[in-house]
Amino acid sequence: MKQNKLYNIKNSGFKTPENYFEGLEESVMNQLKLEEKIKESGFKAPDNYFEGIEETIFEKVKPEPKVISIFSKRNLFYAASIAAVFVLMFSVFINKNGLTFEDLETASIEDYLYIEDIDTYELAALLTEDELNSEYFIETELSDDSIEDYLLENTTIEELIIE
Repeated sequence: MKQNKLYNIKNSGFKTPENYFEGLEESVMNQLKLEEKIKESGFKAPDNYFEGIEETIFEKVKPEPKVISIFSKRNLFYAASIAAVFVLMFSVFINKNGLTFEDLETASIEDYLYIEDIDTYELAALLTEDELNSEYFIETELSDDSIEDYLLENTTIEELIIE
């Protein structure tokens, strides 16, 4: 239906402004007079500008290579963790000597027992009857001076009187 109506349209739909053709001739002539008076555009390129322009553009737009830093935080953490693994391996597997009970100082053992608040009954529970045999204690000789020094340093007179 709409196609039939298209053939019957009498107007083109274009309109010219009012008094357009009355001033058209005068405006065209003014434009031509201006173009005659102005022969140069006013813009001038320097001598040999287009001959060396390609080189100057490539110098300014020279692509810089992409630089990847070796010492980024991520790589530093990887290297540190690998180093820590090697140090741990060397300290655990290569050190066969190890620490023995004889290497510990008596003072450190006493401090540990004091801090952990372990009493003599708990220690006795860990030992067997053979280990508590008096033969082990006979080998240790204590002088009267060392016993006296021990009592003076570790007890008070009130405690000795009460006992």
